[in-house]
Amino acid sequence: MPTILTHVALPLVAAWGLGRSRISPRLAFAGALVAVAPDLDIVGRAFAVPHYALLGHRGISHSLLFAAALACLAVPFMPAGRRLWSGLFLFAAAASHGLGDMFTHGSKGIMLWWPLTEARFGWQLQPVEASGILGRSIADGSLPGILLSELLWLVLPALLLAVLYRRYRRSYIDLAKGQS
Repeated sequence: MPTILTHVALPLVAAWGLGRSRISPRLAFAGALVAVAPDLDIVGRAFAVPHYALLGHRGISHSLLFAAALACLAVPFMPAGRRLWSGLFLFAAAASHGLGDMFTHGSKGIMLWWPLTEARFGWQLQPVEASGILGRSIADGSLPGILLSELLWLVLPALLLAVLYRRYRRSYIDLAKGQS
């Protein structure tokens, strides 16, 4: 799985790309929180929940339904006039967790489409190094390689899309101002 740093970075990069007029700092922070929430399923390890179980790691908490539920739970705390937009952003932020996990090599996949199926899905291309427990990655020296793979395959592409969107939006606004 990607590290918590990357799970937090993706919605923050998206928030920056969309701009403060659309994504408030409060909403960006909420996006970061819901993006890490699916990994709370690791608590199951303390109770001997098997990895492949519904409540196991990368089980139902990594599904699109869970992402939608997180967004729905958070939306009432958002400003009244912006709830639909907030809900869509929060859904995308929560869904980014599982979609990012699908890029990690050696993964058995996530239950993306639960409850429609309990099958686990992963991308064909899985270039991101699996991070495991952060303390272990520090101790065995693998953390720099893990962070580099996350930067190359997840954060930089997200940043590129954010920059392109900001440039497109700025040129579109300039064009619209010139026509009025």
